[in-house]
Amino acid sequence: MTATIARLVLAMLILPVTGVVFVILFVVVARPLAGQPSSLKLLFLWAILYAFVGSYWTLLWGGTVRWTGRRLLYTLGGTALALACGVGMGVTCMLLNEQIPPPALIMMGGAIVPIIWVTLTVIVWRESPAERTLRLAAAGAANLVCPICGYQMTGLREARCPECGASFTLEQLVAAQPARAAVAPL
Repeated sequence: MTATIARLVLAMLILPVTGVVFVILFVVVARPLAGQPSSLKLLFLWAILYAFVGSYWTLLWGGTVRWTGRRLLYTLGGTALALACGVGMGVTCMLLNEQIPPPALIMMGGAIVPIIWVTLTVIVWRESPAERTLRLAAAGAANLVCPICGYQMTGLREARCPECGASFTLEQLVAAQPARAAVAPL
């Protein structure tokens, strides 16, 4: 099994594993012996769960990400956005129905935070066409990228970009490559 396949399997397991961790934390941390757990205990439970999800996901994929200042900033911004969405959902539910007890609002708002965060990291951490080109070049692979959008076209059977739909002749595609353009004869 390749490392990427193993990562994908572990990525699919994040939901059930997080569910098990949540149940254990709920029993250990919230301890709702009679009635509702306290709001403070639920906030603590969510903080531990967010740390678990963040650690799991970062350990799983962080080594495959080319960390730049911009990507780190977007990740931190995504974290803030996910937390704001959780608070916003709790407040919205409270405004729609004032009879919902605060612990239930915390449970509802808290549940969407890791879902939003993981989704945003998938978007922010994905490899750009330029990064893929650099990675393949470092591995010694010949690179052909779309001159329009930068999509990696190495290995395709036709000179049509599946990303933007632009078509080229093979000669046009080869001549338009950035490395070849710099050394092309005048």
